[in-house]
Amino acid sequence: MAGDPHPRAPVLWILDDDEVLCGLLDERLAALGWELICFHHARPLEEALHTSMPDLLVLDEMLPGRRGADVLAGLRQRGCSFPVLMLSALRSPQDRIAGLEAGADGYLGKPFELRELQFRCERLLDQQSRMQGALPPPASSFRLGPLLFDVDAAHLLSDCGAVSRLSRGDAALLLALCNRPREVVGRQLLARASGSLVDASQSRSIDVRMSRLRRRLQSLLPDQGEVIESCRGAGYRLLVGVIPLPGP
Repeated sequence: MAGDPHPRAPVLWILDDDEVLCGLLDERLAALGWELICFHHARPLEEALHTSMPDLLVLDEMLPGRRGADVLAGLRQRGCSFPVLMLSALRSPQDRIAGLEAGADGYLGKPFELRELQFRCERLLDQQSRMQGALPPPASSFRLGPLLFDVDAAHLLSDCGAVSRLSRGDAALLLALCNRPREVVGRQLLARASGSLVDASQSRSIDVRMSRLRRRLQSLLPDQGEVIESCRGAGYRLLVGVIPLPGP
């Protein structure tokens, strides 16, 4: 809080199976007065989120048995909005894009200087501090033309009161599109948002699911023209007007 003479020290979590790196970061950040909690597997971190949240998460992309981007997509899907700095020895543009699409706020290639990681963390924490109180609460429903999309209930409600229920996977796909209306949302991001662990570049399952969702919306919005546009080689775009409706 601005003007607070005794500001709370930031709490950082790191998910990385490199215990030596975690030890170095713990020593470095402790010297700054920061608190660092280390996790070497995703499951303990996910369980810890039931009782607390970090101010920032440092997340390795290559974890035992899982990709960091998949872990991050799951965190974003469950509503975790804290900033995330992704670490990775993978340096190709496609790898960086996949991490950012999954919801990372920054990407740092390995190996790196501890001082650089400190600067990246400081910048993300500063940005988060500036944004506190400036953002509206996340939408719990959306108005899609004459339809009301209730995110929690996973259904579409028409003005006449008819209810069309969605599977949780289809509701997650629609939510990802509603959060970025009239923007192209990548297939990989859509796959992760729906909980799929399949590489979207190696499978057509996301296209089948999007086709089903598009037919459902088209039947409910026959006068809206094209509702979801397929952008070849890129992803999908929601064309109908979207109005987010925050909950109480």
